[in-house]
This record gives sequence, C-alpha cells and structure tokens, in this order.
Amino acid sequence: MAGTKDNRRPYVTVRRWEWRKDGKRTEGIGLMHGASVCAHLTPDEARALADKLHDLADTTEKEKS
Repeated sequence: MAGTKDNRRPYVTVRRWEWRKDGKRTEGIGLMHGASVCAHLTPDEARALADKLHDLADTTEKEKS
C-alpha cells in the first residue's frame, strides 16, 4: 500500500549539530533520522559529501537517458 509507513524509503534530514564528547565541542552538521543522529560531519566533511552526492546524482540521471 503506497504511502504506508512500511513502504517509505529510508531517509535522513540535516541540521546544524554540535558534537560534544569528553568536554570537547565540535560544530558541524548532523545527519538525522527522526531525533537520532546517524552521523556528524565537520563543515569540510559535509562539503566533500555534498560533492560526491552531486556527482552520483549526475551519473544516475545520465544512466537513465
């Protein structure tokens, strides 16, 4: 059944997130699934991932045509 919870694709959202551990704070971006942090990226890591995602999106679209 389209639209049911069991049929939805896995997803993540993004938001600014400060990682805190042992008194150290690291500003960055959190990849979130609901309220859970799936990954934390520094700004440089986020930019590198964005570049890779963009390249993969281009490749995927080219393969469709």
